Amino acid sequence: MWRYLRRFRHEDRGQSLVEFAITAPILLFLLLGIVDFARAWNVYQVLTDAGREGTRVSVVDNGATQAQVRQTIKDAAARAGITLTDADITIAEGAARGDPTTITVQYGHDLRFVGVFMNLIGADRILNINVVSTMRRE
Repeated sequence: MWRYLRRFRHEDRGQSLVEFAITAPILLFLLLGIVDFARAWNVYQVLTDAGREGTRVSVVDNGATQAQVRQTIKDAAARAGITLTDADITIAEGAARGDPTTITVQYGHDLRFVGVFMNLIGADRILNINVVSTMRRE
């Protein structure tokens, strides 16, 4: 009996499989977190560019209405697949030359992969992205 047990004492077959089973979920969660962060960063960059385009239209074209500025921002965001509403865009225009024009774009980005795990712990899976663009009227 002891000879039989001693034979298995130094066996390490299956050790790699157990180590992989322990580390695979951690690595998968980390990979999905990186993908979610990259998507959120992309959305942030698109909203920054859209806000900048809208602010530029507002300060350069003195005849541009707020509706035209909003449409410029919506079109710039739509090119990347982001749908904005009028409620997401706040415009504070300066009236005279040299006055600042500030545009705020707010967007709730849904975390797709990591958000599933965040629901399990009761956290919010929506990342609120706020972008503020300010330029002086020319």
